[in-house]
Amino acid sequence: MSKHSQGSGLRPFHYFEEVIAGIALVVLVAAVCWGVVTRYITETPAAWTGDIASVSFAWLIFMGSAAAFKYGMHMSIDLAWMLIPAGPRRILGALVDLLILAFLAYATWLGVKFCLSTMDDPMPILRWPRAILYAALMCGFACMFLRYAGIALRKFKGDTEPTHRLAETPDEGGAGWA
Repeated sequence: MSKHSQGSGLRPFHYFEEVIAGIALVVLVAAVCWGVVTRYITETPAAWTGDIASVSFAWLIFMGSAAAFKYGMHMSIDLAWMLIPAGPRRILGALVDLLILAFLAYATWLGVKFCLSTMDDPMPILRWPRAILYAALMCGFACMFLRYAGIALRKFKGDTEPTHRLAETPDEGGAGWA
């Protein structure tokens, strides 16, 4: 396991994104299943399942994206990148990191803005504030920003070891074939 993922003072938050995304997945599946059961078996559909599914889907997507971000699972094409000499690549890499951080900060700010502007806009059935949906965007991008800021800082200091990685062998808790 990576030295960065062991012994950290923030250990309780190590799997934060995965826990939230996992809970959202369970809620999403339960709501959709209950909606199907009430619609086709009892013939009295539960109207609230659509709102619950929408909220949980938003949280699943944004927190799942943050978890994928943490493990470096988002797609990148580095063919041309590897052709750049090491010196210019380091400078260009720092600029790319700043651009990514700026985008993540802007997306987080938009999430905050959307949350605040939709506090009085209720969802159709449950009448919950629509801000609950945009809170997923805000939290997901905030997690991505914080994770990437740590990665960018480590890269700036010259540490290129991955911060987190998925388990690859059965001894590490993985399938052994990944």
